[in-house]
Amino acid sequence: MAVISRTLFLTLLLALVAFLSASSSSTSSFFAHAQPQNDNEALLQKKVARLEAKAVKNKGVIQLDSLAFEDVMAKPRNYSMVVLFTAISPEFNCVPCLNFDPEYKMVAAGWSKLANKSQLFFSILDFKAGQAIFQKFGMNSAPSVLYFPASSSISGDPSQDRYDFGKSGFQAEPFAAWLQARSGVRVPVQRPFDFMGLAVKVLGTFSVVFSVILFVRKGRKIFGSKYFWSTISMIIIFVMISGHMWNQIRNPPYSMPTQQGRSGFIANGFQNQFGLETQIIAVLYSLLTGATIGLIAVVPRIENPVGQRATVWVCMGMFTLVFSILIQVFKLKNPGYPFTLMFR
Repeated sequence: MAVISRTLFLTLLLALVAFLSASSSSTSSFFAHAQPQNDNEALLQKKVARLEAKAVKNKGVIQLDSLAFEDVMAKPRNYSMVVLFTAISPEFNCVPCLNFDPEYKMVAAGWSKLANKSQLFFSILDFKAGQAIFQKFGMNSAPSVLYFPASSSISGDPSQDRYDFGKSGFQAEPFAAWLQARSGVRVPVQRPFDFMGLAVKVLGTFSVVFSVILFVRKGRKIFGSKYFWSTISMIIIFVMISGHMWNQIRNPPYSMPTQQGRSGFIANGFQNQFGLETQIIAVLYSLLTGATIGLIAVVPRIENPVGQRATVWVCMGMFTLVFSILIQVFKLKNPGYPFTLMFR
């Protein structure tokens, strides 16, 4: 009986030792598997914190080069990326790149003010800093915007979605709507206050009120005057030949900052123009017309010979000066134009 009890005791003891060994092995295997996962999460958190710091430093936009692009695209990642492939260096003369650059940064600045801004990061990759990446994605033109969604997968090429400029345009609002459709988060667009637009509206309101008052008082006399209709006709001509209708169709930016940080008034090429450029051209044509009318209609009515001669010189001088400026504007649009008048 004692032998049986001792045998049973030894059997139970061996079973307990085997169970504890198996449990220890399983626990060690679990921690060995969990440790790399925790390390990956810690590295990912540091990576996100680094991207957030770069975005805050540059108003929501992260500047990339080839190495930085590969780093931020490395999987796994719990954030999405928007990458603007551009070429804003002066030697490339990429007017669409310059047009879209402030619109893109406007959307990025709006996103940086959201609470969940770490879900999506905005970045810019210039051709000079990332030629290898341009070749990798087969980029033959700029600008181009790719959206890379978040991915928990470690292997495989990053999937992307391309923004269609031909369909949606270069404005910030359709671009923000495109991002909202992919990220599921509303992207706010806050444009700076348009003081020029307000001034035009106020001036237009006063003009309408003044015109109504004049019409009530002297309507027949005014509308029967050839000078009134001549003035209206010239205003319409100035507005149309300066490119106002083109602006209404294409909706270009009012102006564009240059590489030196100054405002650009004249767009390069005949297929592009700024809103301010239209106003400048209209003013130049108005001054040329005024000088011509002065020579034709005002000078013959001056009876004083000295005053008449002085008026002729003033009108001719203004015409020559303004026409020289107009030629310089044309040279800015077409640098190959060889002729000048007063300026070189």
